[in-house]
Amino acid sequence: MQSKFPLGWYDDLKAKHPGTKDVSVVIPDWGESNLKKRGLERQRCIVGTTIGHAGVVAELPLEGTGGQDGRKKSFWVVYDPIFSVRAGPTPYTGPERLRPPPCQVTDIPGCDAVVISHNHYDHLDLATVEALFRKFPNARYFVPLGNKNWVRSLGIPEDRIHELDWWDKREYSVQDFGHETPDASSEDVLLRFTAVPAQHNSGRGALDQGTTLWCGWVIEQLVVSKDEAEASKVRRKGVIYHAGDTGYRRTAKSEAVCPVFKEIGQKLGPFDMSFVPIWRGGTLGFFSHLGLRLSHNDIPSALHASPLDAVDIHNDVLSRNTVAVHFGTFVGSENESLEAIMEFEDGRDVRGVRSLDEPAVDGGGRAGIVDIGGSVAVEISIHDAPEQS
Repeated sequence: MQSKFPLGWYDDLKAKHPGTKDVSVVIPDWGESNLKKRGLERQRCIVGTTIGHAGVVAELPLEGTGGQDGRKKSFWVVYDPIFSVRAGPTPYTGPERLRPPPCQVTDIPGCDAVVISHNHYDHLDLATVEALFRKFPNARYFVPLGNKNWVRSLGIPEDRIHELDWWDKREYSVQDFGHETPDASSEDVLLRFTAVPAQHNSGRGALDQGTTLWCGWVIEQLVVSKDEAEASKVRRKGVIYHAGDTGYRRTAKSEAVCPVFKEIGQKLGPFDMSFVPIWRGGTLGFFSHLGLRLSHNDIPSALHASPLDAVDIHNDVLSRNTVAVHFGTFVGSENESLEAIMEFEDGRDVRGVRSLDEPAVDGGGRAGIVDIGGSVAVEISIHDAPEQS
């Protein structure tokens, strides 16, 4: 039993939750097995593949890009990737991975956009960004306010770096990302990126704390008719939300919560697929490495959502399908990894949210855990885009 003193010893977690399985590291197949298991067509789905910590590779089929065979081209987004052994200013400092990455940058099948939530080392990794630039020189980079110069210093062209403030949005044609559509198409296809607020902080050293912004990201695929009579009607065919790194309430006992997540849901939801952090950063992992349990119920939680908080964020933003991220990689022990999973599953049960393994039902969302390197495929919903303020 955990007291108000935040440190204790781990109980036999597996005995208390015999049905809970820790994550494994698997070689990504980029959704192939999950699509087959669910009987889904890739052309109708968003596929999200976790690559460790908060890193995700998402694939969205682009409307209007089907060739003679009718197969649409894919739009690839890489979120907060880190493939380094340590999350720190040098290869020899900072928290060390408990689990290796499931692949390397060279294995990623595509990258049209690299999306960064903030500049902490576990979300903005120098070696990884350099490797992505080498393999995908035409990718565009999306960063929150104050981070453009860092990206530009790597030799990435300025016109491929997009720096946004909270609630800023930018729209791009598929041609802006190098994809072509038939000249005779009756519709324009746009990709809209919106930087949305998160409750976190930033900094890569003692002197730059809070000097750059942090955010989450919403990416929407918009289909607009070229017919003037229909031009006001905008349909969404695929919406993805990545929360970055965020807290939700000041402490576990606080009734007051950050109101921005309901605002995100009201303005931009619902989301076909979301990626929400469920655990703290790696800096505190040394406690579990020593065999100690650090209870997040008895320490401030303003910057990192607890597993139950993550379920509440899932509900607030109106997510149809949420994949848990930000756990199990930069942690001190398997106990700490398993603890996050068990609490997330318990929180999902408390809030009445179905597992990703259960069938989708209209009017309710699903949330769950996937292996590092594992994928989830979800069918894209089609509906009118919300009016933009």
